Amino acid sequence: MLYLIKLNITLIACYLLYKGVFQHGTTLQARRVFLLFSLVFSLIIPFAATIHFSDNIAAVATVLSTVNIQSNTLVENVSATGNYSQYITGAYIGIVIFMFLSAVFKVWSLFRIIRQSAVEKNGQYKLISNSTISAPASFFNYIFMPENLDAKSYSLILIHERLHVKQWHSVDVLFTEILKWVCWFNPVVYLFQKEIRFVHECIADKAAGETQQVTYQQLLVQFHLSASVNTLTNHFNQTTNLKRRITMFNQQFSITNNAIKLALVLPFFVCLGILQSGAQTSEKSKTTTEEGVTNPEFPGGINELMSYLASNIVYPEAAKAANIQGTSIIEFTVAKNGKVKDVHVKKSANPELDAEAVRVVSSMPNWKPGEKEGKKTDVVQILPIRFALN
Repeated sequence: MLYLIKLNITLIACYLLYKGVFQHGTTLQARRVFLLFSLVFSLIIPFAATIHFSDNIAAVATVLSTVNIQSNTLVENVSATGNYSQYITGAYIGIVIFMFLSAVFKVWSLFRIIRQSAVEKNGQYKLISNSTISAPASFFNYIFMPENLDAKSYSLILIHERLHVKQWHSVDVLFTEILKWVCWFNPVVYLFQKEIRFVHECIADKAAGETQQVTYQQLLVQFHLSASVNTLTNHFNQTTNLKRRITMFNQQFSITNNAIKLALVLPFFVCLGILQSGAQTSEKSKTTTEEGVTNPEFPGGINELMSYLASNIVYPEAAKAANIQGTSIIEFTVAKNGKVKDVHVKKSANPELDAEAVRVVSSMPNWKPGEKEGKKTDVVQILPIRFALN
């Protein structure tokens, strides 16, 4: 969950930078690179920070087994309250599966057209043209062309679609489609995909209409209202971007502006990466247990610890009345004299639950202290305590 939150925050930050700085005055290929790099960066950095955090936990302390504290008091509607997170998770996964199946159907529809059509192989692309195709499009190395195009239009559009194939624009589209499955609730993901598709079309427009600009712009208008073959394809007739495409078609770009904006972008990504891992870095610097340390032991071992906690922790009445459940993660130190000290809440579930967990942990009997090289030493412990109503 933490990874998903960080992923979406990073996506929003990158898109805002693109809209504010990078969208205007930069070359089309530079925009494509920036958009794709932003998506890859957003996926990797939170994951790297999460892994870093997990490694720090292992170095900082021993994570003990979770203690389950249950109440036999049934409270009306507690079942529905306790299952909210499960319902949310189930809904999230259900939508992801639906979007995946929808994409599978779209790909299957394309290959059904391919199987039912005569395919003309021509170098690095395969050409399909029949009466069922209403507008030009491409999908990886397949190019779909409508019938009855005049020779000039056919030639210009073919150049456009061949560029999509040559630069592997379908990979970008599929990548953003998969990201949509993961972050379907974030509108910025859809904006990223829309902008990448727009940049694809502008890149192909520049190549196809370079020598016959007027004729090419007339073609854009002509196909403006045509239906596309499939939403997973790179399609010539992007109806929502016609005005922008024509404007971009006639725009000149400055290489100097490109360099300046790239210089601004690099510090942004560095700072964002530092912010993503900042909390983990500070956590590591707080307390670090060196290698070769023997962990402390509760009198009688781990089973006695679980029994002691289960016997002494009392489910707070206020939490039961309010149908509150959750896991309090308690961090404490077993000192070199075996006493428990520095007890505090590392992750809160609820103030009442946290207070009860801290009370019982603070009152634990002395442990057998940890050792390093034969000498007693302080060792940090992390104890998850799960409160559940049944």
